[in-house]
Amino acid sequence: MTGPDGQPVNAQYGILGSQGKYTNSVTAVIEMAEASGLHHIERDRRNPMLTTSYGTGELIRDALDKGINHIILGLGGSATNDGGAGMAQALGFKLNTAQGTSIGYGAAGLSQLAYIDDSTVHPLIANCKIDVACDVDNPLCGNNGASAIFGPQKGATPEMVTELDNTLNHFASIVNSTP
Repeated sequence: MTGPDGQPVNAQYGILGSQGKYTNSVTAVIEMAEASGLHHIERDRRNPMLTTSYGTGELIRDALDKGINHIILGLGGSATNDGGAGMAQALGFKLNTAQGTSIGYGAAGLSQLAYIDDSTVHPLIANCKIDVACDVDNPLCGNNGASAIFGPQKGATPEMVTELDNTLNHFASIVNSTP
């Protein structure tokens, strides 16, 4: 899998239930930190402007390829502040610049996002139920948002927090305007 800094990491997830003649109740339990966690990057190298959630998307894609249609996704402990953009890219969403090229990893890439193309999204994602396991209820942006509250533990300076918040706000506006 792809780690938060783009380097390969070992990551795994759990599978609950069984698939058989009379039942098809299989659930994948994926912890975001497994592929995209803080523990994959030394403290002095953390930079949430550059880290990606792509590896988490690879875990989801692997579960979909196994025919799993229910995922419980734990969000704690990530090294990322990309709003799940990397995860979406791993699932086949094309996050493009105005020139039609793919944005780069991390929040820095989000600032270049002009539109989202879903023509190559994994075909099984539409039939997959994803439940998010999270112990916080912070909004995406603002004084209590993801960047302000969790950015510093991921290596964000006060200046970065403002930039991260702006890029997440931009990302949200693009997502909300995508049909």
